[in-house]
Amino acid sequence: MEEPLLATEANPTTEGQTAETNDNSLLSEETTQQVETKEQGAPESYDFKTPEELPEGAEIDGQIITAYSEAAKEANLPQDKAQGVLDKVMTAMHKHGLEAAETQRNEWADQARKDPEYGGKQLDENLGIAKKALEKFGSEPLQDLLEGPQGLGNHPELIRFMVKVGKAIGEDGYVGSNQGKSVDLDDVATQARRLYPSSNT
Repeated sequence: MEEPLLATEANPTTEGQTAETNDNSLLSEETTQQVETKEQGAPESYDFKTPEELPEGAEIDGQIITAYSEAAKEANLPQDKAQGVLDKVMTAMHKHGLEAAETQRNEWADQARKDPEYGGKQLDENLGIAKKALEKFGSEPLQDLLEGPQGLGNHPELIRFMVKVGKAIGEDGYVGSNQGKSVDLDDVATQARRLYPSSNT
């Protein structure tokens, strides 16, 4: 029977030679494992990227990155795994923040609708008055702030204040029916006296 072409002739070995070969094999495996462990461990420093799920232009606070880097290094996380954990945590925190802000906006809006002073059936009319006051005295940055994601424009007390201002500037431009003095709508002191007549301003 013809032997395979790649067959080699068996070489007799002594018991000592066999043991030496096995020992070398074990050392080789240990060295490989050490190299793999070193490669998969924490780097000297992390280079984290902002998770793609966050809004464009968003940046993670530097103190958070520093604290997280220290924790990741203590856990011996490699770069890719540390980045993966960061992505999941920051995305979850962002989602929670949006949900919390939405809940707060809705609560404020509900309180405003039920407010006994300006809410109920008169809400739409009073909101119109408040918007006129905001357009008259509010700067563009202030308007942007009130319309922002925090929902400050729904805050019941802010609406109450703006309704009072709007009503004050809408009283035909006079301080009182018998005083006959026109009102300077840009005079803060005058507006304060009209809003709070019992004060000594």
